[in-house]
Amino acid sequence: MPATVRKIKQTETDIAVLQVQVANLDEKIDDLKSDLTEIKESLKTNAQHNETMLDQLKKENAEQHNELAEKVSSLERWRWMLMGAAALAGALGWSGIQNIFTQQ
Repeated sequence: MPATVRKIKQTETDIAVLQVQVANLDEKIDDLKSDLTEIKESLKTNAQHNETMLDQLKKENAEQHNELAEKVSSLERWRWMLMGAAALAGALGWSGIQNIFTQQ
């Protein structure tokens, strides 16, 4: 068999092997595309879930801050009333306080 014929047969064999490898690569690329699509959908779902959770946490946080602000406001009102009572008692003196309680 001449060398040229052997080279042609070897080339044909190499081409057939390369065709099989290209077909295998095409399948793997299709699998990768499918996997990437699934990952994209998963990321989108997770992002929506995270956004919902953050919105809920913001709402709960605002409600808790409002409740705490109401409690602090109430305590401040009591403090100012007590300070006013103490100032009045100090201005009246002990005898003035005794007169208020003994008149009743």
